[in-house]
Amino acid sequence: MNLKNKLYYISLASIMLALLIVCSQLTIPLPMIPLTLQTLAVGLLASILPLRYSLQTILVYLLLGFIGLPVFANFKGGLGVLFSNTGGYLLGFLVYVMIVGSMAAKKQTFNWLLLANSLGALMQLLCGSLWLLVISDINLENALLIGTVPFLLPGAIKVILVCICAQIYYRKFTKRSVKI
Repeated sequence: MNLKNKLYYISLASIMLALLIVCSQLTIPLPMIPLTLQTLAVGLLASILPLRYSLQTILVYLLLGFIGLPVFANFKGGLGVLFSNTGGYLLGFLVYVMIVGSMAAKKQTFNWLLLANSLGALMQLLCGSLWLLVISDINLENALLIGTVPFLLPGAIKVILVCICAQIYYRKFTKRSVKI
């Protein structure tokens, strides 16, 4: 990859990081886990950035939050967030990005991205639910009922929006000399 392409992806990753931080603050409070637009931003960055840059962007986001910057939902930050109800969902972003980034490297059709993002989003929700199981005194059924089921419909809507936005990006910006 030449210097021009590296600079392009570093710039795009920086913009996506800023978008992720902003989307983290757009919250609908729910009893145990807030509903945010974080996963929309995660899916979008995973769909348009190469896997390496997607992972680096998520790692920077997590690092910023874990050192105390208020980048997580409801302007929270600090290592304590990892051990809260939302910790598994945050770590699940890495799984989401790995699934989507691996699949998007093969092709970027709407249906393929829909499959990739659906799998990534579902695995991220399952990571969050399993985390609830570990840190709470609940069984697997309750962890799934609390941590996955309420987010399936909003997640499906976000996945469709991600795919639409990614397709617009591909049409508008990948005609450049930059190759994914």
